[in-house]
Parts: sequence; C-alpha cells; structure tokens
Amino acid sequence: MAEPKNNTVLIVDDEESNIFALTHILSPLYTILVVKDGQDAIEVSQEQQPEVILLDIVMPEMDGYSVLAALKASDITKNIPVIFITGLSAPDDEEKGLALGAADYIIKPFSPAVVKLRVQNQMQLIDQTRQIIAKETAEKISHARSEFLSRMSHEMRTPMNAIMGMTSIMQSGATDSKQSEMLEKIAVASEQLLKIIDNVLDLYDIEDNKLRLTDAPFDFGDMIDRALAKAGKSAEAKGQMLTNNIDPSIPDAIIGDESRLEQVIDSLLSNAVKFSPERCAVGLNAYARGVEGDALTIQIEVADNGIGMSAQEQKALFIPFEQAYGGVDRKYGGAGMSLAISQYIVGLMGGEIEVDSQQGKGSVFSFTAKFRLQELETSEQERAAISGKLALLVDDVEINREIVMAMLEDAGLEFECAENGREALEMFEAAPGKYDVILMDINMPEMDGVEATRRIRASDAAEGIGVPIIAMTANVLMSEVESYIEAGMNAHIGKPVDYNKLMAAIAGSLP
Repeated sequence: MAEPKNNTVLIVDDEESNIFALTHILSPLYTILVVKDGQDAIEVSQEQQPEVILLDIVMPEMDGYSVLAALKASDITKNIPVIFITGLSAPDDEEKGLALGAADYIIKPFSPAVVKLRVQNQMQLIDQTRQIIAKETAEKISHARSEFLSRMSHEMRTPMNAIMGMTSIMQSGATDSKQSEMLEKIAVASEQLLKIIDNVLDLYDIEDNKLRLTDAPFDFGDMIDRALAKAGKSAEAKGQMLTNNIDPSIPDAIIGDESRLEQVIDSLLSNAVKFSPERCAVGLNAYARGVEGDALTIQIEVADNGIGMSAQEQKALFIPFEQAYGGVDRKYGGAGMSLAISQYIVGLMGGEIEVDSQQGKGSVFSFTAKFRLQELETSEQERAAISGKLALLVDDVEINREIVMAMLEDAGLEFECAENGREALEMFEAAPGKYDVILMDINMPEMDGVEATRRIRASDAAEGIGVPIIAMTANVLMSEVESYIEAGMNAHIGKPVDYNKLMAAIAGSLP
C-alpha cells in the first residue's frame, strides 16, 4: 500500500457503490484509502493513521460500533475522528455512535455537499489542533532554551568576572616581565571567550527578535581609540601595522548604541588582523556622509591586504556558522558568528554592510550607520558628577564585590556593601535617602536582585521613583533584561563589569 499523504481519508464500507460514490466525492481533495471490513480498518488505521475515517455501521463479521470501540481503545488511533455513514437513522443508533466517540454522523442516502463539508470541518479542527500543539511545543522549547542560556550565561560569566577582574588587578601591580606577559595572555584569552559567549547569546536574541539597541550619548573618538587599542595588541603580536584615518568633521558627541557599534568595529578589526599575514597593514577609516535633521550618517571601513576571498566565499560571509566549515577558518579559527551578528546590528542602525575582496589582495569591509547629534559631557565632567556619591553595592560573591569596590574607589565614589537582597532592603529602609545609587546583582540567595528591587520600589522609604538602581548581571538575554526594567531598575550592565560602562551607567542614572 502506498505511503499516504497529509489529509488522508480512510473509507470503510462493504458496499462497492458506496465506496465508488465517496471516492468520487473526496478524491479530488484528499488521499483516499479503502477497506471493506472492520478488522482491516483497525490494522490500516494503526499503520497509516489517516486524518479522518468514514465508517459504515452495518458490515459482516465486525460492525462499525465494534470497530469504533477498538479504535478508541488504542493509543495510536484513539484521536482519529470517525464519521459514521450509515442507513441506520433511529435516534438510538446515532446516540450509541456518539456515545462511543464518533465525531459526526451522516445518514444514507448522503448528499455529496454534506459529505464534503463534514469531512472539511474535521480537517479544519485537526489543523487547528496541530497549530495549537505546535505553538505550545515551540513555546516550551523556547522557554527551555531561554532558561538554559540564562543559567549557562550566569554560570560562565560569574567565574569569568573573577578571572578578568583579578587579572586586571594583578596586571596593575606586576613588575616581573614574564608574569606580565602571562597575565596579558590570560586577559586576551578571557576576552576571546567572553566574546564567544556574547555572540551565542546575541544569536539567540536575533533569532527570537529581541535584540534591541540602546540610545545614549557617547564619545565617538574615545570609542574608536578603545577599538584600536584592543586590535592593536593582536596586530603588534603579528608585526602588523595598524593605521587609522578618522574624518575630523565627525563630532565626538553623538547619540546611539556605543557598545553595539564598538562590537561591530571590534569584529571587523579582529577578522582583518586574524586573516592578514605577518607584517601586513590593517586600516580603520571613518567618514561623515551627511546630516539629515539631527541624524548623522557615518561610514566606517576596515581594510587589509591579507588573504582575501573568492566570490563564492563572500556569499557565505554573513550566514551564521557557515565560515567555521571552510578551509580558511580551519586554519585561522573562528565560529563564523560575528559577521552575521554585525550585519543585523548595522541593519538596526539604519545602515548596510558590504565587502569588496579579491583572493590574495585583501578585503575592505564597509558599513554605514546613523546617529543623532548632541553635546556630550567630558569624562572629567562625568567623573565630577559621580565623585563623592554614596553607592550601595549588593552582591553575594566576595570577589565580585572586591572588583567593583576597586572601580568605585578609583572613581571617587563612597560605598557600602550588602551580601544579598534582604540585607540591601533592610539597609535601604533603615536610612531613607542615604544612598545616591544602588548597584544590584541579580542572582543571589535568600532574595534575588529583582525581588529586592520590587520591594525597594514598593517601600514607603522609596518615595516614588526613589534611588536609581542599576542591575549587574551575568545574564544579558534581552528577555531577562526586560524583566529587570519592569521590576523598577533604571539600567543594566553585564558581567564581567567594565569600568567605563559602569561609570557611564552611574552618571546616566543620577538626577
């Protein structure tokens, strides 16, 4: 027997004329299976699992009622809708069939239009049920995946925070050149691992359509300097020359998502350095491409004279994970995520990303992005704004507190510490108006940061909006970040905590 297609109807009847008529009515719409006795109906139903069964009642050896009872007793066939088509028209006959689980009841002689509509109704119910099941299954899978990524993000970022923070502290006091070299390698490897973690989470947010841009003032020149400094370490190790040409007409003070822009530039510079041989040149160029209203379009190019790419290789550049299976990446490494993420981010910024490359002659990656113009406080003004403020630092991990305490001390902030949300709530309620800002870890025992924030906002001591609360979290999935904001947090920064981002978040949250 041929493999049935979707929307298959099984006709069970011992009369050839009925079979002919029903087949003629339904075959243009559905795949038709035919059997003439009850036992065959049970076996075919279990084997082929048709969507709908049209079942005669009066048949030799095994009648339709017995067939229906057997179908409903089997886990394989119990959910297949059965429509009785019969000459038995007494109310008791119909009642008996419906009581056994029949989905519908058609009296012979039947109308072709009625048969079509009754079968069609059952098919629609099946489709609706399938859609509901598929939606519920997808939601369960999405929730499980989100839960897994949230947990893994926290479990990986927590030790990364300690490694990177303590490495930075040790680097500042290292005097032995060998130790300094090893610490630098730890720092570089940690940043690379953190980038992979971030890329995986970004891909999840992109797939879930939850990747969002922030909109805040930043210093374009400072951001470019940081990106060049990070790429410069790898370039120096390969004896490469890293150059830059920044259009002086680009103002330092612009508004947009600094972190995401830096992420794209980091990705392009990292690839350029990685795929260029030793003693080659890598250049970063930025140009102002016009202003419309308060929107400035900036074009950024990253050029190298490295290995280049064929036209075929260029087609796969922006497909996630595609690069990882090419011969180039087997040699140079890389998971093939960053360019796909970069393309998505650039699109959110109102721009496009392009590549111009020839094998053996290098590559030029170019993208545009739009930003708004605004005066920006200098770093000195920002530091003056936060100096002397009192922060309540809430984190259950001692080494995390030590790292952030060192940052706060360096910036001239005073601070007090709490080891969990309950202690933070008690300290807040004991001294209303005492703290200028609260730095709140999310995952803590006894009372987590989200619950502590809700209670602080609900406290009489909060007096409305109250003190700014900044989330410090190892989980940067947008679905989770949204819940932090809903709980009453003003901003969030990811772990490992970055000094500049922490200070910018504090300055931006203060009145």
